[in-house]
This record gives sequence, C-alpha cells and structure tokens, in this order.
Amino acid sequence: MYKVIIVDNEESIRERLLTLLERMKDDFEVIGSFQNGYDALVSGVTLQPDLIITDIKMPYIDGIELIKRAKLELPLLQSIIISGYDSFDYAKQAISLGVISYITKPINFEDLSEAMIKAKNELDKKLNVDKNIQNLQRKVDSALKLLQESDLNKLVSMKKIPQNFNEKLIGDKIDLNYRYIVLGCFDFDEENDSITFEQDELVNFYLESFIKDEFEGLNINFLTFNNSSETNILILTNDSFDKEKVQECLARVVSKINKTCGTSISCGLSDIIDTSKYKDKYLSISFRMLHRHAKRTLEYRTIMGGSLILFFEDIDQAKTQTGKVDENEYKSIGFEILYGHLNEAKKIVSSIINRVTLENFKDTYYFVLNNILDAILNSCVNLSALYNEYLTHIEIIHRVFDSKTNEATLQILDELINKIDDINKRFRMSKIESSFNQIKLFIENNYKNPLLSLEDVANELGYSVSYISAILKKNNTSFTKYLTDIRMNASLPLLAKSNEKLITIANEVGYEDPYYFSHCFKKYFGTSPLEYRNK
Repeated sequence: MYKVIIVDNEESIRERLLTLLERMKDDFEVIGSFQNGYDALVSGVTLQPDLIITDIKMPYIDGIELIKRAKLELPLLQSIIISGYDSFDYAKQAISLGVISYITKPINFEDLSEAMIKAKNELDKKLNVDKNIQNLQRKVDSALKLLQESDLNKLVSMKKIPQNFNEKLIGDKIDLNYRYIVLGCFDFDEENDSITFEQDELVNFYLESFIKDEFEGLNINFLTFNNSSETNILILTNDSFDKEKVQECLARVVSKINKTCGTSISCGLSDIIDTSKYKDKYLSISFRMLHRHAKRTLEYRTIMGGSLILFFEDIDQAKTQTGKVDENEYKSIGFEILYGHLNEAKKIVSSIINRVTLENFKDTYYFVLNNILDAILNSCVNLSALYNEYLTHIEIIHRVFDSKTNEATLQILDELINKIDDINKRFRMSKIESSFNQIKLFIENNYKNPLLSLEDVANELGYSVSYISAILKKNNTSFTKYLTDIRMNASLPLLAKSNEKLITIANEVGYEDPYYFSHCFKKYFGTSPLEYRNK
C-alpha cells in the first residue's frame, strides 16, 4: 500500500479527494491533508509519502515549488497536480518535474482514478523486485563480466596504467576514454556479518539495474565491479559533469535498494577528474587514489548516518593533514576500523594472532605482529591525539611486544582499536560540526533575504545541496525549518518593542507577504503576531 498526502487551500477540495480516495483504500492510504505548500513541506514530507496530490495555486509555497523541494528529501516521490487553471506553462513545469498527471477542476472520479492507476503503475515499476536468483546467477556468471571485474579490480590498485594493461582493457571491452571520470564505492550500512547471501546477491544485481534506469538519457556511461567488501562504480561522460544531477540519481538508487531489498547502503564518490588536463588522458590517472578517496568518504557514515551519497570534495574542503602513512599499505583491518566495523577488525586480528604462534613462526612472528600494529595505527585519523590521550608510540609498541600470551596481546590490541575508533569519530564529528556552523552562520547572516534558497547556501559555501541537506538532517533540522526558526525568533523583539507596521516587520525578517508571515508565525507560536504584540 502506498502513502499519500493531499495539499489544497480549499477545504471542499480536500474533503472531495478524501472521499474519492476512500474508494481506492486497497492500494492507497491518505496519511496527511494540508491547506498550503508551506505546511506540507514542513509537516508532510517528514511523513515520507510515496505520492503527493497538490493544487498549483496556493499561498506561501505553490504546488510546483512544493514538488521540487520535496523531491530533494524524497527522491522516489511521485506527484499528481490538480488545478483550476488549464495552463500550458503550468503543464510544462509539471512535465519537467516528472508529474504523473495534471487534472483540472472540478475533480471527477474517472479522472482521479485514471491518474491513481498511472501513479500505482509507476510506483510498482520503480519498486518491483524480480527475486529470481537463477537469472541473477546467469548474469553474474557471464564470462565477459568476470573478465571485466578482474580487470577493474586490478585497475584500482594501480597508480598509473601500463600500456600492456591498457591493451587488455581495450580487448576486454572496457572503454575509459572519456572526458570526465568519477569512481564510487557502494557499501552496506550494516555490519557484514548481518547481511545474508540473498541480500548481497540481490543488491549486487539490482544496483546495476537501478543505476542504468536512473542514468538513462543523461549520456552517462558506467561500469560496476565487486570485490570482497563493496561494489564499485566508474562513472564516465564526455558531457560537462552535473554533480547535483548524479547525486540525485544515486539518491534514488539508494532509496530503491532500501525499498526493494530491505537494506540500507551508502555511496562514497571520488573527486571529479577532467582527463583533458592530463597529458596522457586517463592513462595518467591514479585509480588507486580515486578508490582511496571514495572509501574515505564512506567513513563519514559513522557520524552522519546511512543512505548517504557524498563526494570526496564535500568532506575534504579543509584538506587536513593527519600525518598518516600512505593508505595503500593499509590492511583490511585498517579499513574495517575506518568504517567503524570494530567487530570485523577484531575478528581479523584474532584470526591472525591465533594462527601465527611463536612455535610455528618464531622467525616471522614479530614481523607479522608489527604489521598488524601498523595497520591499526594507520587507521587513526589523528595520531597526535592518540599519543596525547592514550599512550605514546613507543609505549604502545612496548605494551604489545611485552605481552606474554595471545590473550594478553589481543586484549591490548582490542583496547587500542576502541580508542582509535573513539578518536576517529570525534575528529569526523568536529568536521561535521564545523560545516554545520558555517551553514548556520550563513543562514543567520542572510535570513532577511526573502529569496534565500538552499542553492544559495551551497553556492556560497562550496558544498553540494545534498551534503548540506545531510548535515542539517544529522542535526535534526532542514533548511526550511532552520530558516523559519531564525526568522520567527528575530520577529519577536520587533513585535514587542516597536510600533512598526506588520508589513515592515515581515520585510525585516525576510517575508515579502505579511499574510504569509502571519500564517508562519501562528503556525510556529500558536498565536498571531498582533495577539503576541498585545500581550
């Protein structure tokens, strides 16, 4: 059953729609009814509807703007427009937003029923899952696919592409000769040991299918390939790279995976590489570096939550130097710690320690132990903090190498892993908090601008719209909510301590329409501006 919200400033229309939709209750459930676009955006989108039925001409925020802004939060949202205006301009804007149907008033059951059937078909199409594992296995077993997967896994381990390997890529039908290249990593947000084989297989298959659907018509090619821990993607295009469009597409992919496979994934994306700036084009690119950056981006999941789509440049604005050794030397335990998978890291460490005993490996034991310790320390994003708060480097070495039993060694290493995880989380949180403070400061300094938008904040601060939305969501707010908080609280002293007209005060806090200001004020405080002034 799909969830629906209704938005129309006429109560009679809302009641009419509720009555008609009651006849379709087997397929649709109305979870909210709102009298304007502002209320729907603030209170309706948080209900996570699958479908929105909205009028166009409404006070404060019209239907077109409502759909546009709601889709930033809900990439899979479908919409139906109802209007008393049979306007070509409105219809054109509706088409550009992917609106299912455009119904003119008065509404009859036949028109609405036809639109709802189209909406259901579209939602079914987007969320339908064919769980035929045999078909999946036949696709995975394709000889060419396996060859390409092997080639691409080798590619991301290379600093530069040697000529003989490039010839192999061409022979295996891997074309990297594009103007723009981005490498991404998809990874489960849950711990690996909680993912079933069926989930893993289904996600691998449907991920490629969903990406293909979303990139269709954008002149973007892509290659996916798996390794033991994640699914990687190479995004390739000769057109100018539309970062926001790619993020929107991948956000819908992540939402579909969540809906269809019952699991959450995130995607970290590297820098956008313009190969025209390189003498040998793609042959000069360090795909190993791109892969490293994509995986580093995924680390921020532990702070910001799952279902993220982030570019490396969004989290690397400050390009902080951490003093770590080259990350290509990291072992798998280092990656698990960086992702916050502590149990996985400890299992790997335990397996190695219990396998490598002094009796059987007396000539190599300490060499192996040193490699384990290096891998763990290399996963710390702020070694100076570790040495200041925990133990110095030499003290850590002494503790590990002076232990007399495997159990004691494992206990020391487990404690070290826990401390590093704590430092990593605090370090990433400080970067997230820094970004949040920048966003808040810009909004607080510009809230008087009635046209202030999320895009303005992104353009000014150099972050993407998706990253800013994720930061605000992490702090339990949104652009609209935080802007409203600032404007409402700024209006209180103006109402209490001056005799200025309401229109003047509204303009002073960023509202061109005093009626819109009054509506927002009453919605926010539960009383009108004039009642507040009289008190």
